[in-house]
Amino acid sequence: MRSGLIAAFFTLAFAVPSSVGQPIPEASASSLESYRAHLAAAMLSYRQGEPGQARRWLNGAPAPHRGWEWSHLDTLFDQSQIVASGLPSGVVCVSLQPGGSLAAFALATGPIIVWDTAAQSRKAELTGHAGGTYCVRFSPDGTRLASGGADRMARIWDAANGSVLTEFKEHKFPVTSVVFSHDGTRVFSAAYFTDPSTPIEGRVHMWDPSNGQVERTFKAGVKPLSSLALSSDGKRLAAGSWDSCVFVWSVEGGGEAIRLGGKPGSLQNLRINAIGFSPDGSMLAAGSDAQWARVYRMSDSTELASLTGHKADVTAVTFSPDGKLLATGGDDGAIRFWDTGDWSARATLCGHTLGVRSLAWDPATKSLYSAGADRTVRTWDSAFSAYGGLHASYGANNYVANFSPDGRLLACASGDGTIGLVDSHTGQESSRWKTLHSREVCTSSISPDGRFIASCSWDKTVRIFDLATHAETTVLDVPAGAAFIAWHPEGTQIAAALQNKTAVLLDVSKRSIVRTFAGHTRGVASVGFDASGSRLVTASGDATVRIWNTESGESVAAMTGHQGAIESAVFTPDGLWVVSGSTDGSVRLWDAKTGTRSRVLLNSDDAVYRVAVSPDGKRIAAGGKHLYILDPSVEGPMLRSKPFDDTIWHLDWSPDGKRLAVACWNGQIIVYEASR
Repeated sequence: MRSGLIAAFFTLAFAVPSSVGQPIPEASASSLESYRAHLAAAMLSYRQGEPGQARRWLNGAPAPHRGWEWSHLDTLFDQSQIVASGLPSGVVCVSLQPGGSLAAFALATGPIIVWDTAAQSRKAELTGHAGGTYCVRFSPDGTRLASGGADRMARIWDAANGSVLTEFKEHKFPVTSVVFSHDGTRVFSAAYFTDPSTPIEGRVHMWDPSNGQVERTFKAGVKPLSSLALSSDGKRLAAGSWDSCVFVWSVEGGGEAIRLGGKPGSLQNLRINAIGFSPDGSMLAAGSDAQWARVYRMSDSTELASLTGHKADVTAVTFSPDGKLLATGGDDGAIRFWDTGDWSARATLCGHTLGVRSLAWDPATKSLYSAGADRTVRTWDSAFSAYGGLHASYGANNYVANFSPDGRLLACASGDGTIGLVDSHTGQESSRWKTLHSREVCTSSISPDGRFIASCSWDKTVRIFDLATHAETTVLDVPAGAAFIAWHPEGTQIAAALQNKTAVLLDVSKRSIVRTFAGHTRGVASVGFDASGSRLVTASGDATVRIWNTESGESVAAMTGHQGAIESAVFTPDGLWVVSGSTDGSVRLWDAKTGTRSRVLLNSDDAVYRVAVSPDGKRIAAGGKHLYILDPSVEGPMLRSKPFDDTIWHLDWSPDGKRLAVACWNGQIIVYEASR
């Protein structure tokens, strides 16, 4: 997965809308324009790395016009799995109980919330820090909590009953970070220390949580120490400094700290906000207010990577339990995943509307918890592969990605003569097999009952395979190369679009042509049945769309008006309309009974190669160089995107209408989501 994963950068087309046959009233037109403007602004903010602002624009979009595209952006802008919301103030730190079901949230206004992660409810509220709590951490055995706050105090709490066990009062400045030793017998807490006789200097105290007595003090720098981390073996202690660096000490030896990062005084205003060791202790990550995170190799203190992409301060960092990912959070409200193998950006997670303050990984569930200034704590599934939309691939010259009737699989076809299946949820290729087509496969489609998959080719055959065994069950000969096929709703027949200016209806069981539809003056590019199977629509290079009676073979209507070849035409689910897309860049809506044009839905500079209508009939997807989401009742796109560098060749809505599969000529597939 790439940074952000979203190649679909949406822009607005401000067409003056009108309803079928008559102008929309001015108030409705104004409201629709506002809706489009809000969506455009939302996507611009998202593209610029401001997910919080994007969410605010999206929330402001007028509710009456919200359709699939709004739900898609709603999903794109908030990919969290669980949200604890309505907290009294911003959350500055989150800690998870090792092996337990509790989480602790440190709130900017003072209290600590103990949260039951199983019941998703508040278990207790610990009060005591005056002016705000800055940090909280569970002990290794999960029975205690350590916290620090603006009142210059560190406290140890009983996690079960919330009582204060110990108070530590040695700091002379707000306590910014606390961490237990691995055996729980010591606590490290950080601030910077001032008194009348001592210059400002960063200090970390190591103390006994049973009595609050200081056992050792680690000193470094002349700026506040903002965060602490202990290596997995417990031998090294690190502190992020507002002096543009990270200091690392030997826990046992103490002494002078190793400095990772800038030289003293070289970056006077640069603060290190968060640090974290990798699980094996070989690396340390640091996030700064210069919009980057850096990773250092501990064996020689050298910089391994500088990670950029956040649009504001990087305020949280944490490695995954297996060490394969680094998560960073920022004041831009975004969380980013980085691959620790090559440091490539893997995903951008959106949901927080204000800055991310803390991150914590749950080793048991592999879930990532994030605390935000927006008064929420969110949970993310780090194993989820489709943040922002599933990305998959099949093969070069991939002409199609059709959903199976249950929505689980995508049927694909390639110029290399293969057909195959891709899991629509994971993106994993589940099977691929070589057909006996002697030329490239143009289309593949799964039967309505989900038992068979059909394919067609320029080699003048349509072939049918058992979906479970991949065995070829039927070969149907046609008089010319077949560009496109469609199953009859009953699954007993197949229509094929042919190069010889005709379309044919094939009987699967009899393996013969039932009917030929002749009338086009150039090759037929697509075929499609209405819901009843009694009518067939064909699109042709002769710039006409025709509707046929499948029983008699007679032409019911012929639609003209496009200025270029028509590559795709489909019925709306109710059968009242036909939608067509042409190389002239337009998408048109036609009355399926009379053949008269109702409206031009899109006028663009792009050739349109495929159109698809959502199962509820409320949205149309059109694709060429760009992807357009259209409302059949108005002119102009709701959203416009460019998901690929190459041409979109096929579009298909999932049976439930919540997902849209987009297939590219170069083999890439994206499945856009409109639900979490």
